[in-house]
Amino acid sequence: MADPSYRAIYLCIALVFAAPDRPPPLTPSVVERSRGVAPNPSATLGTGAVERSPGVASSPQSTADGGAAPLVSLVDEIAGIVEQKFYSPARLEEVGWGAAVARARQEFAASRTAAERVAVLRKLVASLKTSHTAYYPRADPAYWDVASLFEPVLQRTCPKELTPGFPIARDDIGVFWKQDEGAWFVGGVFVGGPADKAGLKLGDRILAADGQAFSPVKSFAGRAGKAVSLQVQRARGAAPIPVLVTPQSTRPQEELRQATADSWRIIEHRGRRIAYIHVWSWATIEFQKVVLDAIAKSNAAAVEGFILDVRDGWGGAHGNYLGIFWRDVPLLESVGRDGKKQAFDQQIRRPAVLLVNGGTRSGKETIAYGAKKHGLARLVGERTAGAYNFGGPSCLSDGSLLLLAQSDARVDGERLEGRGVAPDIEVPFDFRYAAGKDAQLARALDVLSGEESPRR
Repeated sequence: MADPSYRAIYLCIALVFAAPDRPPPLTPSVVERSRGVAPNPSATLGTGAVERSPGVASSPQSTADGGAAPLVSLVDEIAGIVEQKFYSPARLEEVGWGAAVARARQEFAASRTAAERVAVLRKLVASLKTSHTAYYPRADPAYWDVASLFEPVLQRTCPKELTPGFPIARDDIGVFWKQDEGAWFVGGVFVGGPADKAGLKLGDRILAADGQAFSPVKSFAGRAGKAVSLQVQRARGAAPIPVLVTPQSTRPQEELRQATADSWRIIEHRGRRIAYIHVWSWATIEFQKVVLDAIAKSNAAAVEGFILDVRDGWGGAHGNYLGIFWRDVPLLESVGRDGKKQAFDQQIRRPAVLLVNGGTRSGKETIAYGAKKHGLARLVGERTAGAYNFGGPSCLSDGSLLLLAQSDARVDGERLEGRGVAPDIEVPFDFRYAAGKDAQLARALDVLSGEESPRR
Protein backbone atom coordinates (compact mmCIF):
# COMPACT_ATOMS: atom_id res chain seq x y z
CA MET A 1 0.00 0.00 0.00
CA ALA A 2 1.09 3.59 -0.49
CA ASP A 3 2.63 5.71 2.22
CA PRO A 4 -0.17 8.01 3.51
CA SER A 5 2.29 10.87 4.16
CA TYR A 6 2.55 13.99 2.01
CA ARG A 7 4.87 12.13 -0.35
CA ALA A 8 2.21 9.57 -1.16
CA ILE A 9 1.07 9.57 -4.75
CA TYR A 10 -2.18 8.04 -5.89
CA LEU A 11 -3.23 7.17 -9.41
CA CYS A 12 -6.32 5.42 -8.17
CA ILE A 13 -6.92 4.84 -4.46
CA ALA A 14 -3.35 3.74 -3.83
CA LEU A 15 -0.12 3.70 -5.80
CA VAL A 16 1.52 0.51 -6.93
CA PHE A 17 5.20 1.22 -6.37
CA ALA A 18 6.63 -1.96 -7.89
CA ALA A 19 8.70 -1.17 -10.97
CA PRO A 20 11.86 -2.90 -12.20
CA ASP A 21 15.25 -1.21 -12.49
CA ARG A 22 15.55 -2.75 -15.91
CA PRO A 23 12.93 -4.28 -18.22
CA PRO A 24 12.22 -7.79 -16.92
CA PRO A 25 13.36 -10.98 -18.61
CA LEU A 26 11.09 -12.78 -20.99
CA THR A 27 9.56 -15.87 -19.41
CA PRO A 28 7.93 -18.93 -20.98
CA SER A 29 4.75 -17.17 -22.02
CA VAL A 30 2.22 -16.41 -24.67
CA VAL A 31 4.89 -14.20 -26.23
CA GLU A 32 7.25 -17.14 -26.70
CA ARG A 33 4.41 -19.34 -27.91
CA SER A 34 3.41 -16.67 -30.44
CA ARG A 35 6.92 -16.80 -31.87
CA GLY A 36 6.84 -20.55 -32.20
CA VAL A 37 10.27 -20.86 -30.55
CA ALA A 38 11.52 -22.48 -27.40
CA PRO A 39 11.60 -20.20 -24.34
CA ASN A 40 14.97 -18.69 -23.50
CA PRO A 41 15.01 -18.06 -19.74
CA SER A 42 18.26 -16.11 -19.95
CA ALA A 43 17.00 -13.55 -22.44
CA THR A 44 16.89 -9.99 -21.13
CA LEU A 45 15.61 -6.79 -22.66
CA GLY A 46 17.31 -3.45 -23.08
CA THR A 47 20.79 -2.17 -22.31
CA GLY A 48 19.95 1.13 -20.67
CA ALA A 49 21.08 3.13 -23.70
CA VAL A 50 18.75 5.64 -25.30
CA GLU A 51 19.12 5.73 -29.04
CA ARG A 52 18.20 9.01 -30.75
CA SER A 53 17.29 9.56 -34.35
CA PRO A 54 19.76 11.58 -36.44
CA GLY A 55 19.15 15.32 -36.32
CA VAL A 56 16.95 15.18 -33.22
CA ALA A 57 18.02 17.50 -30.43
CA SER A 58 18.95 15.83 -27.17
CA SER A 59 16.84 18.03 -24.93
CA PRO A 60 14.56 16.10 -22.54
CA GLN A 61 11.48 17.15 -24.50
CA SER A 62 12.74 16.02 -27.92
CA THR A 63 13.87 12.40 -27.66
CA ALA A 64 13.26 9.86 -30.42
CA ASP A 65 10.18 8.22 -28.95
CA GLY A 66 9.42 4.94 -30.63
CA GLY A 67 12.96 4.80 -31.97
CA ALA A 68 14.74 1.50 -32.47
CA ALA A 69 15.68 0.03 -29.10
CA PRO A 70 19.06 -1.64 -28.82
CA LEU A 71 19.28 -5.42 -29.30
CA VAL A 72 15.58 -6.16 -29.24
CA SER A 73 12.36 -4.56 -30.35
CA LEU A 74 10.41 -2.30 -28.04
CA VAL A 75 7.51 -4.62 -28.77
CA ASP A 76 9.30 -7.44 -26.96
CA GLU A 77 10.39 -5.07 -24.21
CA ILE A 78 6.78 -4.08 -23.56
CA ALA A 79 5.61 -7.68 -23.89
CA GLY A 80 8.06 -8.80 -21.23
CA ILE A 81 6.87 -6.18 -18.76
CA VAL A 82 3.23 -7.02 -19.46
CA GLU A 83 3.89 -10.73 -19.01
CA GLN A 84 5.51 -10.10 -15.64
CA LYS A 85 3.33 -7.37 -14.15
CA PHE A 86 -0.11 -7.10 -15.81
CA TYR A 87 -2.82 -7.70 -13.24
CA SER A 88 -4.64 -10.55 -15.02
CA PRO A 89 -3.02 -13.41 -16.99
CA ALA A 90 -6.54 -14.51 -17.87
CA ARG A 91 -7.17 -11.12 -19.43
CA LEU A 92 -4.11 -11.56 -21.63
CA GLU A 93 -5.57 -14.76 -23.01
CA GLU A 94 -8.98 -13.15 -23.38
CA VAL A 95 -7.72 -10.25 -25.54
CA GLY A 96 -5.42 -12.45 -27.61
CA TRP A 97 -2.25 -10.83 -26.32
CA GLY A 98 0.12 -13.31 -27.94
CA ALA A 99 -1.35 -12.70 -31.39
CA ALA A 100 -1.32 -8.94 -30.80
CA VAL A 101 2.38 -9.07 -29.94
CA ALA A 102 3.14 -11.11 -33.06
CA ARG A 103 1.31 -8.61 -35.27
CA ALA A 104 2.98 -5.66 -33.56
CA ARG A 105 6.40 -7.23 -34.03
CA GLN A 106 5.85 -7.41 -37.79
CA GLU A 107 4.38 -3.90 -37.99
CA PHE A 108 7.18 -2.43 -35.89
CA ALA A 109 9.84 -4.02 -38.09
CA ALA A 110 8.13 -2.63 -41.21
CA SER A 111 7.72 0.91 -39.83
CA ARG A 112 9.98 3.63 -41.20
CA THR A 113 9.33 6.66 -39.00
CA ALA A 114 9.17 7.39 -35.29
CA ALA A 115 5.48 8.32 -35.68
CA GLU A 116 4.73 4.94 -37.25
CA ARG A 117 6.57 3.11 -34.47
CA VAL A 118 4.72 5.08 -31.80
CA ALA A 119 1.41 4.17 -33.46
CA VAL A 120 2.35 0.47 -33.42
CA LEU A 121 3.25 0.54 -29.74
CA ARG A 122 0.13 2.46 -28.76
CA LYS A 123 -2.05 0.06 -30.70
CA LEU A 124 -0.38 -2.89 -28.97
CA VAL A 125 -0.83 -1.52 -25.46
CA ALA A 126 -4.39 -0.39 -26.22
CA SER A 127 -5.26 -3.96 -27.19
CA LEU A 128 -5.24 -4.78 -23.46
CA LYS A 129 -8.43 -2.68 -23.15
CA THR A 130 -7.62 -1.74 -19.58
CA SER A 131 -7.31 1.58 -17.75
CA HIS A 132 -4.05 2.86 -16.31
CA THR A 133 -2.39 1.12 -19.24
CA ALA A 134 -0.76 3.22 -21.95
CA TYR A 135 2.43 3.90 -23.86
CA TYR A 136 3.59 7.48 -23.33
CA PRO A 137 6.27 8.90 -25.64
CA ARG A 138 7.86 12.17 -24.58
CA ALA A 139 6.09 13.98 -27.42
CA ASP A 140 2.82 13.32 -25.55
CA PRO A 141 2.05 15.99 -22.93
CA ALA A 142 0.65 13.22 -20.71
CA TYR A 143 4.16 11.74 -20.46
CA TRP A 144 5.29 14.75 -18.45
CA ASP A 145 2.27 14.68 -16.13
CA VAL A 146 2.72 10.94 -15.48
CA ALA A 147 6.48 11.24 -15.01
CA SER A 148 5.99 14.11 -12.57
CA LEU A 149 3.25 12.24 -10.73
CA PHE A 150 5.50 9.20 -10.30
CA GLU A 151 8.74 11.15 -9.87
CA PRO A 152 9.76 9.48 -6.57
CA VAL A 153 9.22 6.07 -8.16
CA LEU A 154 11.20 6.90 -11.30
CA GLN A 155 14.08 8.30 -9.23
CA ARG A 156 14.26 5.04 -7.32
CA THR A 157 13.74 2.52 -10.11
CA CYS A 158 14.80 3.95 -13.48
CA PRO A 159 18.32 4.31 -14.86
CA LYS A 160 19.15 8.00 -15.08
CA GLU A 161 19.73 7.83 -18.83
CA LEU A 162 16.13 6.69 -19.39
CA THR A 163 14.66 9.76 -17.68
CA PRO A 164 14.55 13.45 -18.66
CA GLY A 165 16.32 14.31 -15.40
CA PHE A 166 15.00 15.42 -12.04
CA PRO A 167 13.07 17.35 -11.01
CA ILE A 168 10.72 16.67 -13.93
CA ALA A 169 10.18 19.94 -15.78
CA ARG A 170 8.95 21.10 -19.18
CA ASP A 171 8.29 24.28 -21.12
CA ASP A 172 4.54 24.75 -21.20
CA ILE A 173 1.73 27.31 -21.59
CA GLY A 174 -0.79 26.13 -18.97
CA VAL A 175 -3.23 24.02 -20.99
CA PHE A 176 -4.79 20.62 -20.45
CA TRP A 177 -4.46 19.18 -23.94
CA LYS A 178 -6.87 16.83 -25.71
CA GLN A 179 -6.23 15.10 -29.02
CA ASP A 180 -9.03 14.15 -31.38
CA GLU A 181 -8.27 12.31 -34.63
CA GLY A 182 -4.79 13.77 -34.69
CA ALA A 183 -5.88 17.35 -33.99
CA TRP A 184 -4.88 19.11 -30.76
CA PHE A 185 -7.52 21.03 -28.81
CA VAL A 186 -7.46 23.13 -25.66
CA GLY A 187 -9.27 20.90 -23.19
CA GLY A 188 -8.83 23.33 -20.35
CA VAL A 189 -7.04 26.61 -19.62
CA PHE A 190 -5.17 27.04 -16.34
CA VAL A 191 -6.19 30.33 -14.75
CA GLY A 192 -3.33 32.82 -14.68
CA GLY A 193 -1.08 30.77 -16.96
CA PRO A 194 0.46 31.88 -20.27
CA ALA A 195 -2.44 30.51 -22.34
CA ASP A 196 -4.99 32.30 -20.17
CA LYS A 197 -3.08 35.56 -20.45
CA ALA A 198 -2.81 35.11 -24.23
CA GLY A 199 -6.57 34.64 -24.58
CA LEU A 200 -6.77 30.94 -25.53
CA LYS A 201 -10.16 29.41 -24.78
CA LEU A 202 -11.66 26.01 -24.05
CA GLY A 203 -12.26 24.24 -27.35
CA ASP A 204 -9.67 26.09 -29.42
CA ARG A 205 -7.94 23.96 -32.03
CA ILE A 206 -4.23 24.73 -32.49
CA LEU A 207 -3.20 24.37 -36.13
CA ALA A 208 0.43 25.51 -36.15
CA ALA A 209 3.19 27.07 -34.07
CA ASP A 210 5.66 29.46 -35.66
CA GLY A 211 4.57 28.21 -39.07
CA GLN A 212 5.28 24.55 -38.27
CA ALA A 213 2.99 21.62 -37.49
CA PHE A 214 1.83 21.92 -33.89
CA SER A 215 2.95 19.65 -31.06
CA PRO A 216 2.00 20.55 -27.47
CA VAL A 217 5.45 19.40 -26.36
CA LYS A 218 7.90 20.02 -29.21
CA SER A 219 6.44 23.40 -30.18
CA PHE A 220 7.35 24.82 -26.76
CA ALA A 221 10.49 22.85 -25.88
CA GLY A 222 13.39 25.22 -25.23
CA ARG A 223 11.16 28.26 -25.73
CA ALA A 224 10.56 29.33 -22.12
CA GLY A 225 10.43 33.12 -22.02
CA LYS A 226 10.28 33.38 -25.82
CA ALA A 227 7.09 34.20 -27.70
CA VAL A 228 5.53 31.50 -29.91
CA SER A 229 3.01 32.42 -32.60
CA LEU A 230 0.06 30.03 -32.72
CA GLN A 231 -2.55 29.64 -35.43
CA VAL A 232 -5.84 29.03 -33.63
CA GLN A 233 -9.17 27.87 -35.03
CA ARG A 234 -11.96 28.90 -32.68
CA ALA A 235 -14.97 27.84 -34.75
CA ARG A 236 -15.31 24.81 -36.98
CA GLY A 237 -14.25 25.73 -40.51
CA ALA A 238 -13.34 29.30 -39.50
CA ALA A 239 -10.20 31.06 -40.63
CA PRO A 240 -7.35 30.76 -38.12
CA ILE A 241 -6.50 33.63 -35.84
CA PRO A 242 -2.98 34.42 -34.60
CA VAL A 243 -2.29 34.17 -30.87
CA LEU A 244 1.07 35.05 -29.34
CA VAL A 245 1.93 33.05 -26.22
CA THR A 246 5.06 32.86 -24.10
CA PRO A 247 5.83 29.44 -22.57
CA GLN A 248 7.27 29.09 -19.09
CA SER A 249 9.29 26.35 -17.45
CA THR A 250 7.08 24.36 -15.09
CA ARG A 251 7.06 21.29 -12.90
CA PRO A 252 3.85 19.54 -14.01
CA GLN A 253 2.51 18.52 -10.59
CA GLU A 254 3.17 21.96 -9.15
CA GLU A 255 1.54 23.50 -12.24
CA LEU A 256 -1.57 21.37 -11.68
CA ARG A 257 -1.63 22.24 -7.97
CA GLN A 258 -1.33 25.95 -8.71
CA ALA A 259 -3.95 25.71 -11.47
CA THR A 260 -6.33 24.08 -8.99
CA ALA A 261 -5.71 26.81 -6.41
CA ASP A 262 -6.07 29.61 -8.95
CA SER A 263 -9.32 28.19 -10.34
CA TRP A 264 -11.22 28.99 -7.11
CA ARG A 265 -13.69 31.80 -7.43
CA ILE A 266 -17.16 32.87 -6.36
CA ILE A 267 -19.72 33.05 -9.16
CA GLU A 268 -22.78 35.28 -8.86
CA HIS A 269 -25.69 33.52 -10.59
CA ARG A 270 -29.40 34.32 -10.33
CA GLY A 271 -28.91 36.07 -7.04
CA ARG A 272 -26.86 33.26 -5.49
CA ARG A 273 -23.18 33.20 -4.54
CA ILE A 274 -21.67 29.89 -5.58
CA ALA A 275 -18.11 28.74 -4.94
CA TYR A 276 -16.27 26.98 -7.75
CA ILE A 277 -12.97 25.10 -7.92
CA HIS A 278 -11.54 22.89 -10.68
CA VAL A 279 -9.55 20.04 -9.14
CA TRP A 280 -7.11 19.28 -11.95
CA SER A 281 -5.49 16.52 -9.93
CA TRP A 282 -6.04 15.01 -6.49
CA ALA A 283 -2.87 12.94 -6.56
CA THR A 284 -1.23 14.01 -3.29
CA ILE A 285 -2.28 15.44 0.03
CA GLU A 286 -1.03 18.81 -1.25
CA PHE A 287 -4.00 18.94 -3.63
CA GLN A 288 -6.35 18.10 -0.79
CA LYS A 289 -4.91 21.01 1.18
CA VAL A 290 -5.77 23.29 -1.75
CA VAL A 291 -9.35 21.98 -1.75
CA LEU A 292 -9.71 22.45 2.00
CA ASP A 293 -8.34 25.99 1.78
CA ALA A 294 -10.86 26.79 -0.98
CA ILE A 295 -13.70 25.44 1.14
CA ALA A 296 -12.59 27.54 4.11
CA LYS A 297 -12.44 30.70 1.98
CA SER A 298 -15.85 29.91 0.52
CA ASN A 299 -17.40 29.47 3.96
CA ALA A 300 -15.85 32.71 5.14
CA ALA A 301 -17.51 34.40 2.17
CA ALA A 302 -20.88 32.88 3.13
CA VAL A 303 -21.50 31.17 -0.21
CA GLU A 304 -24.78 29.41 -0.85
CA GLY A 305 -23.50 26.48 -2.88
CA PHE A 306 -20.37 24.65 -4.03
CA ILE A 307 -19.25 23.31 -7.40
CA LEU A 308 -16.36 20.86 -7.36
CA ASP A 309 -15.24 20.38 -10.95
CA VAL A 310 -13.49 17.02 -11.24
CA ARG A 311 -13.63 16.77 -15.02
CA ASP A 312 -10.48 15.80 -16.91
CA GLY A 313 -7.00 16.16 -15.46
CA TRP A 314 -5.75 13.34 -13.24
CA GLY A 315 -7.26 11.29 -10.43
CA GLY A 316 -5.67 10.14 -7.20
CA ALA A 317 -8.25 11.15 -4.58
CA HIS A 318 -8.47 8.91 -1.53
CA GLY A 319 -11.90 7.81 -0.35
CA ASN A 320 -11.52 9.61 2.95
CA TYR A 321 -11.54 12.92 1.06
CA LEU A 322 -15.33 12.50 1.04
CA GLY A 323 -15.13 13.78 4.60
CA ILE A 324 -15.35 17.32 3.21
CA PHE A 325 -19.09 16.72 2.81
CA TRP A 326 -19.67 15.76 6.47
CA ARG A 327 -21.83 18.55 7.86
CA ASP A 328 -21.81 17.29 11.44
CA VAL A 329 -18.17 18.15 12.07
CA PRO A 330 -18.25 20.69 14.95
CA LEU A 331 -17.65 24.28 13.90
CA LEU A 332 -14.63 25.78 15.65
CA GLU A 333 -14.50 29.55 16.17
CA SER A 334 -12.06 31.88 17.82
CA VAL A 335 -13.32 35.01 19.53
CA GLY A 336 -10.89 37.89 20.01
CA ARG A 337 -10.90 40.42 22.82
CA ASP A 338 -12.63 42.80 20.41
CA GLY A 339 -15.48 40.29 20.08
CA LYS A 340 -14.74 39.44 16.45
CA LYS A 341 -15.24 35.81 15.51
CA GLN A 342 -13.17 33.76 13.12
CA ALA A 343 -14.41 30.36 12.01
CA PHE A 344 -12.18 27.46 11.02
CA ASP A 345 -14.54 25.60 8.74
CA GLN A 346 -13.29 23.28 6.03
CA GLN A 347 -16.57 21.41 5.54
CA ILE A 348 -19.07 21.79 2.71
CA ARG A 349 -22.28 22.56 4.56
CA ARG A 350 -24.24 23.95 1.59
CA PRO A 351 -25.76 22.20 -1.45
CA ALA A 352 -23.04 20.92 -3.74
CA VAL A 353 -22.57 19.74 -7.31
CA LEU A 354 -19.81 17.55 -8.67
CA LEU A 355 -19.07 18.20 -12.35
CA VAL A 356 -18.06 14.93 -14.04
CA ASN A 357 -17.31 13.71 -17.55
CA GLY A 358 -15.49 10.97 -19.43
CA GLY A 359 -12.20 12.43 -18.22
CA THR A 360 -13.14 11.96 -14.55
CA ARG A 361 -11.06 8.94 -13.71
CA SER A 362 -9.34 6.87 -11.07
CA GLY A 363 -9.55 8.21 -7.51
CA LYS A 364 -11.89 10.99 -8.60
CA GLU A 365 -14.39 8.26 -9.42
CA THR A 366 -14.25 7.17 -5.78
CA ILE A 367 -15.43 10.66 -4.84
CA ALA A 368 -18.15 10.62 -7.51
CA TYR A 369 -19.30 7.15 -6.45
CA GLY A 370 -19.44 8.02 -2.75
CA ALA A 371 -21.07 11.41 -3.27
CA LYS A 372 -23.84 9.88 -5.37
CA LYS A 373 -24.38 6.81 -3.19
CA HIS A 374 -24.68 8.77 0.03
CA GLY A 375 -26.46 11.84 -1.34
CA LEU A 376 -23.57 14.16 -0.54
CA ALA A 377 -23.63 16.07 -3.82
CA ARG A 378 -25.44 15.98 -7.14
CA LEU A 379 -23.49 14.77 -10.16
CA VAL A 380 -23.88 16.86 -13.30
CA GLY A 381 -22.30 16.12 -16.69
CA GLU A 382 -21.46 12.80 -18.31
CA ARG A 383 -20.60 9.28 -17.15
CA THR A 384 -17.12 9.00 -15.65
CA ALA A 385 -14.34 7.09 -17.37
CA GLY A 386 -14.57 3.76 -15.58
CA ALA A 387 -10.77 3.87 -15.29
CA TYR A 388 -10.32 2.32 -11.89
CA ASN A 389 -7.49 -0.22 -11.84
CA PHE A 390 -4.26 0.40 -9.93
CA GLY A 391 -1.35 1.27 -12.21
CA GLY A 392 2.38 1.80 -12.06
CA PRO A 393 5.11 3.01 -14.47
CA SER A 394 8.07 1.34 -16.15
CA CYS A 395 10.82 3.15 -18.04
CA LEU A 396 11.48 1.92 -21.56
CA SER A 397 14.77 1.95 -23.45
CA ASP A 398 13.62 4.66 -25.89
CA GLY A 399 13.11 7.09 -23.00
CA SER A 400 9.33 6.67 -22.96
CA LEU A 401 7.05 5.30 -20.22
CA LEU A 402 4.78 2.30 -20.02
CA LEU A 403 1.94 2.71 -17.54
CA LEU A 404 0.46 -0.67 -16.69
CA ALA A 405 -2.50 -1.85 -14.63
CA GLN A 406 -0.98 -4.05 -11.92
CA SER A 407 -4.03 -4.89 -9.83
CA ASP A 408 -7.81 -4.76 -10.07
CA ALA A 409 -9.87 -2.49 -7.81
CA ARG A 410 -13.25 -2.48 -6.09
CA VAL A 411 -15.18 0.15 -4.17
CA ASP A 412 -17.71 -1.16 -1.65
CA GLY A 413 -17.32 -4.47 -3.46
CA GLU A 414 -18.33 -2.95 -6.81
CA ARG A 415 -16.10 -2.91 -9.89
CA LEU A 416 -16.12 0.49 -11.60
CA GLU A 417 -13.57 -0.49 -14.25
CA GLY A 418 -15.19 -0.14 -17.67
CA ARG A 419 -18.44 1.08 -16.11
CA GLY A 420 -17.87 4.37 -14.35
CA VAL A 421 -20.42 6.44 -12.46
CA ALA A 422 -23.50 7.86 -14.17
CA PRO A 423 -24.44 11.49 -13.42
CA ASP A 424 -27.69 12.46 -11.72
CA ILE A 425 -28.23 15.05 -14.45
CA GLU A 426 -26.78 14.17 -17.83
CA VAL A 427 -25.49 17.11 -19.86
CA PRO A 428 -23.75 16.10 -23.12
CA PHE A 429 -21.02 18.54 -24.05
CA ASP A 430 -18.76 18.61 -27.10
CA PHE A 431 -15.93 20.83 -25.96
CA ARG A 432 -14.42 21.18 -29.44
CA TYR A 433 -14.82 24.73 -30.78
CA ALA A 434 -16.71 25.70 -27.61
CA ALA A 435 -15.11 29.17 -27.68
CA GLY A 436 -14.83 29.08 -23.90
CA LYS A 437 -18.50 28.26 -23.27
CA ASP A 438 -19.26 25.44 -20.82
CA ALA A 439 -22.76 23.94 -20.93
CA GLN A 440 -22.11 21.62 -18.00
CA LEU A 441 -20.96 24.40 -15.70
CA ALA A 442 -23.96 26.50 -16.75
CA ARG A 443 -26.32 23.65 -15.82
CA ALA A 444 -24.62 23.18 -12.44
CA LEU A 445 -25.09 26.86 -11.66
CA ASP A 446 -28.79 26.58 -12.54
CA VAL A 447 -29.15 23.57 -10.24
CA LEU A 448 -27.62 25.43 -7.31
CA SER A 449 -29.53 28.63 -8.05
CA GLY A 450 -32.91 27.05 -7.58
CA GLU A 451 -33.97 26.34 -11.16
CA GLU A 452 -33.67 22.63 -10.32
CA SER A 453 -33.93 21.31 -6.78
CA PRO A 454 -30.56 20.10 -5.56
CA ARG A 455 -30.38 16.85 -3.66
CA ARG A 456 -29.29 18.62 -0.50
